[in-house]
Amino acid sequence: MELLTPLRLKFDTPLWAMSPEFATIDTILENHPHLVELIVPDVTSGLKSNNMGRKDNPTVEQVLRLLIYKELRGLTYEELEFQQYDSTLCRAFVGAQKAYSSSCLQGYASKIKAENIKLLMVEFNKLAGLMGYEDFLTIRIDSTPVEANVSRPSNNSLVYDCIKSSTRFFEKVKEDYADEYNAIELLRFEAKKINYELNNVRGKQDGNQTAKEVKAASMRALFDRYLVMHTAIHAELKRLIEHGLADFSPKDRKKITKLDKHMETVYNNAYKFQIKGQKVKNEDKIFSIYEDHTDIIVKGLRDIIFGHKVNLATGKSNLILFCNIEEGNPSDSTLYQEPILEIKKCYGVDKFNACATDGGYASTDNMNFSKEHITNIVFTKVVGSLQNVVEDKETEDSLKRWRAGIEGNISNLKRKFKLNRVTWKGKAMFDAKVLWSVIAYNIRVLSGHILTTLKNEALEKVPARIAA
Repeated sequence: MELLTPLRLKFDTPLWAMSPEFATIDTILENHPHLVELIVPDVTSGLKSNNMGRKDNPTVEQVLRLLIYKELRGLTYEELEFQQYDSTLCRAFVGAQKAYSSSCLQGYASKIKAENIKLLMVEFNKLAGLMGYEDFLTIRIDSTPVEANVSRPSNNSLVYDCIKSSTRFFEKVKEDYADEYNAIELLRFEAKKINYELNNVRGKQDGNQTAKEVKAASMRALFDRYLVMHTAIHAELKRLIEHGLADFSPKDRKKITKLDKHMETVYNNAYKFQIKGQKVKNEDKIFSIYEDHTDIIVKGLRDIIFGHKVNLATGKSNLILFCNIEEGNPSDSTLYQEPILEIKKCYGVDKFNACATDGGYASTDNMNFSKEHITNIVFTKVVGSLQNVVEDKETEDSLKRWRAGIEGNISNLKRKFKLNRVTWKGKAMFDAKVLWSVIAYNIRVLSGHILTTLKNEALEKVPARIAA
């Protein structure tokens, strides 16, 4: 409880009293500088040493404070830049003498790796344990899908995305490739028209053919022309690559090479499904040429999500103790063992008192695994010979009710910290956004526990004053 004394003093100031979340993390960072050290290698990587003593760049601690402020307030980088001018709280919390631009802050944020953000989360949770709010002995596990910033994909939309993206690159060299560029522009206009027709094709009953069959035939004929254009533009793109891409930056060269591979995949999948009528496995598909890390998440009768599945574990304090962004669409039963082993390793747990999850995590292998690590094992639904392992029926019912609380934790995380849909670009930044949101959520939860403790202390003193 060493943080409570400086926090009591902070809460005497109206600015901090009205902002308990910022007062909490400000006190933590002041008293535990090792938290800042976790991201120093990332923030300082690539920076040249300067003997002139320049002061126009933020310190590592200021970068961390600005990112935490951004997540707690739910701001964009542009809004964060404005807050540095407009908000007294922001200036007091960050402690900077000047405001930093949105592009500057975004550049620093993009350098911080997900694994180091995870370490920051773990160290923060350990402090909550030292304060007595979390014992790490009782956990509950659940997963949730998080959307990537992509439109709902279809074969025709992916083909058109490929055509649009490739013609953008030809614009940069249209003076040297005037004839090819003009031909490709005509193809793009035609492709745009076909894309509209594909989205609005209608079928009318004709003799023995149903409307569905007529529509399918029309779609196939349109797609045949569509893919011919796709192939022609792809061939020109390959020629551009063969010519050495002399007029392009290294960054653009990588993008063109990547687009070349994506066009190959999109063509093959569209041809198989639209022309041949063959099914394509999900693992062979690409759902966005811009966010190519995107997976398809199918869970029961719920809406299909294009993004990633996030596996979470929370403790009795409601703090998120474990967070992992999964690849593909793994079954929940395959995600059960990792959080248990990871929490034991990170927080020094010998054996858990209890673990509660929903029925999706239940399996014989997971039950046998649990017996080595957990005293009370509860799955909300068990089938066949599989039975929960508990001390008594009352404990089982209590753990089942408690497990439902993780749904509220996830809802709070998604609503308050805008985690239904991640707009940050690329897989590394997708992971980083999820983890920064988890840290902000944990700060909010811990500050709530601290406020409760301080209020209870104040209430205990009231009777003594009355008696006096």
